[in-house]
Amino acid sequence: MMPADPTDQVRATLQAFQDGYSARDFDRLDDFMALFVEDEGIELIGIGAAEPGSNEWFQGPAAVRDIVEGDWTYWGDVVLDVPGARITVSGDVAWLSTHGQIVQTSTHDEALPFYMEQMETLLKDESMDIDSRLMEATHFGMRRLRERAKGMGYGWPFTLTAVLQRVDGRWRFHTIHWAMPVD
Repeated sequence: MMPADPTDQVRATLQAFQDGYSARDFDRLDDFMALFVEDEGIELIGIGAAEPGSNEWFQGPAAVRDIVEGDWTYWGDVVLDVPGARITVSGDVAWLSTHGQIVQTSTHDEALPFYMEQMETLLKDESMDIDSRLMEATHFGMRRLRERAKGMGYGWPFTLTAVLQRVDGRWRFHTIHWAMPVD
């Protein structure tokens, strides 16, 4: 049963998001996607995004589903501060901010093919000039090497902001933005 207070309802949706990332149950991925508005305008903006349509800026249900599947496959444990989330509700729209960490739970080598594919995508991105492509791919690679050096068990801090819409009495994500501090 959904709580009566809209702020508590939004928090319950955030908790369901956390639960999905904790469980990583690929058989329930389509159920997890019900946490999002059914609209081509939905967005999930990753930590490496710079502009819409570029690396790590995912738009539409299919792209969002793909990145969630990738997160569940290659990321460590996502731990959100659900109780401490700051939530504001105005009518049928809500926004929130919280923090958390991604705890590295597998060896870096397991994700290496995925990372190489991402670097290849950066190098082939013709929307950037060659110098920008090389810089982005190099930066991406250096971040992966740093992750590897930190090793398993390290918790990478991040912030998460989101916009939700109330649709048919249920709060659903429209936009999510993950961000990590520059270090």
